[in-house]
Amino acid sequence: MDNSMDNSMDNSMDNFSQNITGWERSSFEKTLCCLLKELEGTHTTVELKNEIQIKGLIDHVDGFMNISMSNVHFERPHSAAINFTNIKIHGRQIRYVHIPDKVNIQKAISSQLDRNRHDNKKYGTKRRQFYIEKKRKERSRIMKNTEGPP
Repeated sequence: MDNSMDNSMDNSMDNFSQNITGWERSSFEKTLCCLLKELEGTHTTVELKNEIQIKGLIDHVDGFMNISMSNVHFERPHSAAINFTNIKIHGRQIRYVHIPDKVNIQKAISSQLDRNRHDNKKYGTKRRQFYIEKKRKERSRIMKNTEGPP
C-alpha cells in the first residue's frame, strides 16, 4: 500500500471515530467489527444467514457491522449469480466474513482499537475521572458529617 492510501485510510478512521455515537463506539470495541473495519479496501466474501454469498470490495464498515461493498458478485444457492455495482449489507444478516490470508488478524484488531481510542480524552476518560473524583469528595463529606459525636 502506498502512503497516499495510508493517509486516506487514517483520515477516514479519524472521521469515523469522531462521528460515531457512544453506543456504536462500544459495539465497535466489544465485537470483531474492528477487524472488518481493517478490511476496508479489500476484496473478500461475505456469507449471509440465508446462505447467500456476496463477493466484492469492502468500501465501508460502520460500528454496527453494516457493510457497503462495490463491484459485487451476488450468488444465491441453486440460482444464477447476479452482478451489482454497489450493495449495502445489514450487520445482523451476516454469518461469516472470509478474512484474506494476507491480513494479520491480531495486528489488524490492535491497530483499529488504537486508532479508535486516540480521542478517549475527548469522549470519556477525563470525564469518568472527574466524575469518580467528584463522587469521592461527596462521600468523604457525607462521612465527615455523619461521624459526629453521638
